[in-house]
Amino acid sequence: MIAAELAIGLLAGEEQAQARNRAASEPAFAREVEWWQERLAPLLAQTRDVPPPSYLRERIIARLDVPMVEPRRSSHRWRWAGLGGAIGALAASIATFLLTPGMQIPGSEQPVPVTRPSKVLVASLTWSKGAARQNPIAVLDPVDGTLRLSSAVDVAKDKVGQLWRIPVGGKPVSLGLVPTVVGRRLLLTPAVTPVQGETLAVSVEPVGGSPTGQPTGPVILTGTLSTV
Repeated sequence: MIAAELAIGLLAGEEQAQARNRAASEPAFAREVEWWQERLAPLLAQTRDVPPPSYLRERIIARLDVPMVEPRRSSHRWRWAGLGGAIGALAASIATFLLTPGMQIPGSEQPVPVTRPSKVLVASLTWSKGAARQNPIAVLDPVDGTLRLSSAVDVAKDKVGQLWRIPVGGKPVSLGLVPTVVGRRLLLTPAVTPVQGETLAVSVEPVGGSPTGQPTGPVILTGTLSTV
């Protein structure tokens, strides 16, 4: 996945630098990046620039049900808090194009079994008590059961952030500790993978996580999962 993200330009900053260093020092990784680039090259010849309709941004904001945030002049791939979920939708579209019958990963002799992707889910996590910080965007890929946050969740040094799934009318279910590295994915089992309409929340817990299986500290972030 890192090779694919490097090939399609989703990496930035330190992540991009690390991936480029790998490509320069690891021939196998470099071949994977090249393979993805060749796989995507036909897309460039089949598409043309089309100006988006004037109503598109407002429609996306309405679907996400989050406040409109003016874009910042930044090269960071998460530069629009209100539009962060659109990146997940783009990834889902590319995945649909790439996951065709007979697709083969470099170094493998057998085609990868193909499963039609489900819709990517996104949630804008809102800080409690009106904290003046950018809202992290949670992107959940139901196909491989991975969840990723767009920005770090800072807590006290002797505490950790713990992510919870809150079913409608149900009790919180732990999804694990929030990664301390931006972009690192949480791998979820099918039994705990959230679905559309459920709430994601982050609580502050002791090192190692909640000792009770339920949130014990303050809940600092909440958001509802929806499709784009």
